[in-house]
Amino acid sequence: MTCPSCGADATQGSHFCRMCGTSLDGVPRGRRVVVTGMGAITSLASSVQDTWQRILNGDTGIRRAANLIEGKHACLLRGDVDDASIPKRVLTVKVARNASRFTHLVIEATADALMQARLIGPDLEPLSDLSQAGAVIGTCMGGTQDDYLPAWDKYQEYGESRVAPHLHVTFPHNLAAYNIQSRWGMGGPSLTLATACATGAQAIGEAFLNVREGRAPIMIAGAVESTSQEMWTAGFAAMRALPTDSNDDPGAASRPFDATRAGFVLGEGAAALVLEELGHALSRGATILAEILGFSTTNDAYHPIAPIPEGTGAARAITNALMDAGVKADEIDHVNAHAASTPAGDVAESNAIRLAFGERAASIPVTSIKGAVGHCMGASGAIETVAAVMTLLDQVIPPTRNYRNPDPEIGLDIVHGAPRPAVVNKITKHSFGLGGQNACLVLGRYVGA
Repeated sequence: MTCPSCGADATQGSHFCRMCGTSLDGVPRGRRVVVTGMGAITSLASSVQDTWQRILNGDTGIRRAANLIEGKHACLLRGDVDDASIPKRVLTVKVARNASRFTHLVIEATADALMQARLIGPDLEPLSDLSQAGAVIGTCMGGTQDDYLPAWDKYQEYGESRVAPHLHVTFPHNLAAYNIQSRWGMGGPSLTLATACATGAQAIGEAFLNVREGRAPIMIAGAVESTSQEMWTAGFAAMRALPTDSNDDPGAASRPFDATRAGFVLGEGAAALVLEELGHALSRGATILAEILGFSTTNDAYHPIAPIPEGTGAARAITNALMDAGVKADEIDHVNAHAASTPAGDVAESNAIRLAFGERAASIPVTSIKGAVGHCMGASGAIETVAAVMTLLDQVIPPTRNYRNPDPEIGLDIVHGAPRPAVVNKITKHSFGLGGQNACLVLGRYVGA
């Protein structure tokens, strides 16, 4: 059997050519999709392993933000990424000069994911043809606040002559996916998502569907948020969504599921995963980290800000994702929760978990990592999926930071205090956002072909 595109030998039964990625059959869907690489940059660290270890240690990246001023801002805290920690390896000097901060964050995370997958070498150049690969990247704001707002201020003061000629290839949301696909010659499917705080999980889900349905052998799936501009904080302060009781104790501010929770703390960062068709990954000897089993997205159709209190919209996403995966509710060993630390949102999610899992809900270990990295908005679901994959690899559930006061309305087994060793074979990863957005992934421990 040979590839009709490049002529390379192909193993009988292979779905994709391992050399060029061309589809070798006409099967429309049903392929298994695995994770072969991951990268992450967070307020804790600029790598997956360091971020993961600090989460397990109970550390937090939340601290006083330099541009939030007492008396002017109600909440003075954020989980910012230190600019000095962002690698600058991938883009040429000319391209880097015109790339937004959010693009820098996610393209560097993507480089780490591709290196772990052994699709690029230490020199960052492809080790095989990536022309059939694609990308789905999500972000809520892109470079709107980092680039467009300063450009507007300059335009107001000086006029059109001072508008940068590269403005419209800097801030738009899709420029991150473009730079990723351009840098490594990925001519496959391309999509940019903005579904509020469900964005990261939904980006991974949409990339999963592209591979499962045979549109591409490899997809980069990820999300990014750059939120250090103070206008971003001001908008959520106006909604009374941020805590104001911990400005002098940043580490205690984000308290998912805790009875004293008072709002979320903004964070930022990026995460990228390499999703690959199983046969393609095996044919090139890739190390498989986990398997994506199912995905679903729904809408509450209820309110632009508040979730349905009963959690019915979120429960529908969870149940549909399980059906998509062909997994029974009683097979789920762990829930990696959205749990942003808001009074209404955490209760709605706990209600959704009870609706989806029934009597087992109270005994399934649940965790949220937002106390460690902050609420990274569009990037949250992607960063949290990385943590879920690490749970499958290390067989340990990270603690929910600052969970000390059980809330009777929650009534779940919240992992807290210390990491919990556990046998974890299947996980649901929940992400919910403004506009009624719900997304759920089902991930599994890879157990062989």
